[in-house]
Amino acid sequence: KRVLAYSTVSQLGYMFLALGVGAFAAGVFHVFTHAFFKALLFLGAGSVIHAMSGEQDMRHMGDLHRRTPITHWTMFIATLAIAGIFPFAGFFSKDEILWQAWSSEGGAYRLLWLIGVVTAFMTAFYMFRLMFLTFHGTPRMSPEVEHHIHESPRSMTMPLAILAACSIFAGWLGVPHSLGGSNRFENFLRPVFAKEALVFHAEEPGQFAAGKKEEQHTDPTEYTLMALSLGLAVAGWGLAWKLYRGAAQGYIEPLAAKIPPLYRTLLNKFYVDEAYDYLFTGRRKVGRVRLGVLGLGNASSWFDSRIVDGTVNGAGWMARAFAKISIWSDRWIIDGLLVNGPAIFARMLSYPMKLLQWGLVQWYALIMVLGLLGFTAAEMGLLMWFGWIVGGALAAVLGYFVARLIARRAHASRARKTIVAGAAD
Repeated sequence: KRVLAYSTVSQLGYMFLALGVGAFAAGVFHVFTHAFFKALLFLGAGSVIHAMSGEQDMRHMGDLHRRTPITHWTMFIATLAIAGIFPFAGFFSKDEILWQAWSSEGGAYRLLWLIGVVTAFMTAFYMFRLMFLTFHGTPRMSPEVEHHIHESPRSMTMPLAILAACSIFAGWLGVPHSLGGSNRFENFLRPVFAKEALVFHAEEPGQFAAGKKEEQHTDPTEYTLMALSLGLAVAGWGLAWKLYRGAAQGYIEPLAAKIPPLYRTLLNKFYVDEAYDYLFTGRRKVGRVRLGVLGLGNASSWFDSRIVDGTVNGAGWMARAFAKISIWSDRWIIDGLLVNGPAIFARMLSYPMKLLQWGLVQWYALIMVLGLLGFTAAEMGLLMWFGWIVGGALAAVLGYFVARLIARRAHASRARKTIVAGAAD
């Protein structure tokens, strides 16, 4: 089943190759034919596993064609179809894709054709390898498993037979004009892709335009390419027969002994999974550094969060720090020291003078008289006696004014109480 799963990936590649060269009908045709022989192969694999009591490793099988003839022959038909052997279904759909790749304009399309042809050889090789390891050679299973090998019941073999018939005849719906057919499948799909003419700026999209030319004359090159792809498929069959037809107990992969580098490359599936890990998943590391797209994403995230965001946040932090310094200097240096400082100093100097400003002319006159008397006493040498007299007078005057202030406040308080009582009445 693992071989068949990877084979499906390969056949999907053919379908997308058809889309890439504009052979839409050929791609759909290959989907159609592939459905029959690939379903047959998977169901046949299930029949083999059933016969082997659950064993799924081809290295532990062999010589099943005598014990499971229906499964063997139906899977053989499916293998011929997927390998592109004439006149089975896969031949017509695969050859149509290869021909459309070759006949497309541009040298790059020839490279796509070459890849498709090499893939045809590889498909035949690994599929017949599957057949020879499973159904031919010497039995390599345990005696207990070998004793219970049997053909699957009719409920399992009848679908195999029906799919085998479809794997033979389904391709005849797309026999090309070069082989005397009318390519009914392509004509059936012609209306579906008619709107593609607007995209290709032609009367009809690639494959249908080529089909009209094919109706007028047949290019001899098509026969040559058809024979080449068929010959490579047969060559893959022959190489598999040479390497795997006599697989015996203690089976060792022939390629591992004869061409170790090629075997390791094939065993690791051309290192596609490893390349995918390095390029995309990031599961592979060099030291502590992840590689590939994920590693690039991590590096970009680090650069964005540490460098870009750090620069932006750093600029914001510096602006905020400068703002705080500016606020502090404005409050304490400019406003505090340069503006408010002189005002506070002037106010402090004026405070003692303010104590002398009572707002009473009599007080000012008294100060003046006392000052004049003090100056006169100083001149006459009577300053000490004058000080006692002036001090007593000042104390008396201050007592008088304090008494008057207290009397005024008491009078104001009684007046407020009288007003409040009158308002309450």
